[in-house]
Amino acid sequence: MDSHILQLLQEGATSVSNMLLKLYKRMSLTDEEMMLLIHLLSFQQEGNRFPTLAELEERMSLSSMKLIQSLQKLLKEDWISIDEYRDEQTGMRHEQYNLTPLYRKLYNTWREQQSSIPGGGVFGEVAASMDTEPVAIYTRFEQAFGRPLSPIEIENIHMWTNQDGYQEELILTALREAATVGKLHIRYIDRILLEWQKQQITSVEQARLYSLNFRRQQTTKDHRQPL
Repeated sequence: MDSHILQLLQEGATSVSNMLLKLYKRMSLTDEEMMLLIHLLSFQQEGNRFPTLAELEERMSLSSMKLIQSLQKLLKEDWISIDEYRDEQTGMRHEQYNLTPLYRKLYNTWREQQSSIPGGGVFGEVAASMDTEPVAIYTRFEQAFGRPLSPIEIENIHMWTNQDGYQEELILTALREAATVGKLHIRYIDRILLEWQKQQITSVEQARLYSLNFRRQQTTKDHRQPL
């Protein structure tokens, strides 16, 4: 295979929430603004937290003036923010684009539209299921995370309860387990649930016992490691 083609194939893909693609028009974002947000997200996933105007201009057909106006609008209307962070290795301070406000707005739109679009694809599925699905589980996750859930996180919880068939108590036990080991994020909780499923664990007591034994084994291994 040609090395250039191989390099292109290895560049990977940008992950964008389907809910965002479905609802950005309803949220009054223009196509240009949405594409700009996708590029900001793409740069972030590539490790570039604060792309320059020149870098954005290379990927988009917008002029530098139009890019500036679009960025200023997104910042002014609180779709994005600019945060400052400190590099622990160099001690230097840098700026980065923060897309959390965007997902907050998307989450609020999702909640507002729950009753108005039942049956509308994945979004409608989640909205319709909220009548029967224990809403408290979402609140428990928000309390544990200390913030509103993103649409992707909501989709994951919905799939656990409706498609995978996990009991609410088991999901919350996995949440507590993730908090115990300091890995409080959806992907890690999903791995816990998958592991329990492989081990045919269906009750909270079984899950607690398995986790306790697992941590004991890890502690034993660590103690046996040579200094």
